[in-house]
Amino acid sequence: MTRRFSLTSARGYADLGRQYREFYTAIGTCRSGGVEGARVYDLRPETGTGSIIVHELLHGVTLTLYDLTFHDELILDFDLAGDYFELEYCVDGLMHLEERATGATVFGANELSISHSRASAGRLVRPAGQRYRGVSIAARRAATGVFFGSLGTAAWEESVEGMPAELRDAHYLGRQAPPELAAAFADLFTCALPVRFRALYLESKVMEILARIVAGTESPRGPVRPPMAEYEIERIRKVPELLMENLHEQHTGESLARALGMTPKRLNEGFKQLYGDTVFNHHRNACLRRASLLLVETDLSVAAVALRSGYSSPSNFCHAFKKHYGRTPRQYRAGRAAAGVREAVS
Repeated sequence: MTRRFSLTSARGYADLGRQYREFYTAIGTCRSGGVEGARVYDLRPETGTGSIIVHELLHGVTLTLYDLTFHDELILDFDLAGDYFELEYCVDGLMHLEERATGATVFGANELSISHSRASAGRLVRPAGQRYRGVSIAARRAATGVFFGSLGTAAWEESVEGMPAELRDAHYLGRQAPPELAAAFADLFTCALPVRFRALYLESKVMEILARIVAGTESPRGPVRPPMAEYEIERIRKVPELLMENLHEQHTGESLARALGMTPKRLNEGFKQLYGDTVFNHHRNACLRRASLLLVETDLSVAAVALRSGYSSPSNFCHAFKKHYGRTPRQYRAGRAAAGVREAVS
């Protein structure tokens, strides 16, 4: 199942902030109190695992830290005006980024995306079962001037916005960050200062990150990575659903490639880039996730759960389930039932 949401800045930046809060509330629960100085959204059990931490900094700049895994694919459509500014850095994991004018790519570990200084529209796709840890720094474009200090925004305009179009597009779709810039983003996750001084520290890190980006544009860059073609991404994204709809068919990499009109090599490479795993490892994990839900949400026998999860042999299912979850199906069901009783009592 795919969950879909949309965001637009057509009614202004403040309204966009409201939409983000509604989106986070739809997929998570905001902790009462949370981390002081921030809003913390824990993903709902039916949605996934992990959390989203949102810090509001100087002049309305929003710093968001993501550490999450969705059970089902999630699509976020966006339509943003030219005055919207965002940096997105992926610590690890991946997601799929499509932008109407720039193209499509798989945005992965240690990559940095710098938004264009024009209106943009497209979508982000977060694959099911793929953990994503990342950082977003977003604001009205005019508000970022405060973080450039005496340098002024002219340096940004000359260095980043003054790039040739092809290179600027590559920085939007994602370029590998140098070690010192990656370290600055990682520091945002590990701040242990008292709450009273935390915002000051985070703001100083944002200033450092912007300075390093500007300075880095003056250094030689590696070759631009050619993005996957959009039609290839669309075909590969059909694979998980195709496998789940035909659980008891004997698929091979060759048969899937023929069905999609691709070579097996291109399918395997593209799937690994898009989902961070091989086709059949990803499928096996998806089957076991389905089984875990059936064990908790139904009274089906273990043999019936095995059959509905693509296993014709209950013994093979039990072996695979225990290897993946560390418990037999019956132990898993009993443990989740006991946890539900404890929650009800508390």
